Amino acid sequence: MLFALVLSLAAPPPELLVFAGAASKPVLDEAAVAVRQDLGIKLTFSYGGSGTVLSQMELAQKGDIYIPGSHDWLERAIERKLVDGKTRVDFVFLRPALLVLKGNPKNVRGLADLAREDIRAAVADPRTVCVGEYGERVLQRAGQWEKIMPKLGRAHSCEAVANLLATKTVDAVLGWDVFVHWFPGEVEEIPIPPELTPEQASVAGAVSVFSKHPKEALEVLRWLAGPKGKAIWRKYGYRTEP
Repeated sequence: MLFALVLSLAAPPPELLVFAGAASKPVLDEAAVAVRQDLGIKLTFSYGGSGTVLSQMELAQKGDIYIPGSHDWLERAIERKLVDGKTRVDFVFLRPALLVLKGNPKNVRGLADLAREDIRAAVADPRTVCVGEYGERVLQRAGQWEKIMPKLGRAHSCEAVANLLATKTVDAVLGWDVFVHWFPGEVEEIPIPPELTPEQASVAGAVSVFSKHPKEALEVLRWLAGPKGKAIWRKYGYRTEP
């Protein structure tokens, strides 16, 4: 009995696997350190496009938390019964944006300029990455999707499309407003007419149905939405209010 008690007391803290959209990587990497200190829970991550990591979680039938790049993919995960909808926690808000290099060297004035021959532009894959899906909606509302789509480069994740601009591989991208804060002094936002972006996305998470530690997973989600978690989100430019 005493031996069993000693083993119980010496048990290591739970390690949770988080499947997350790459848009949240800077925040979650930093938050993981604080979560380990505050909750005694170690977090490991699998990052990528929201649809891609959801498929990975489903195929592997493992993982504890799903945090996609926008609420759309979380709602799909709930519909597919891959996460527990009752555990949903919303963290922050994002808005689709047109982004260019600092100083706007190619003089991009709006979405229509993405069709110019001298402009290299990119978007995340709309089939698996939430910001790509939002970018497609914006271009469709502007009546530009069919015209611009053939010349747009594709990226496999939110982080990847942001890096295409930061490394000057392209001249412009359709991404999130938060990209400006990811690369301060390197990129800037070109305003999109409000009627083309009527909705905003929220970053939210939920506990996976495959989790062996659902109680601890929910603790982590609530921590990310609490004061310490929100402070980290704000540090990286995310809006904690609509």
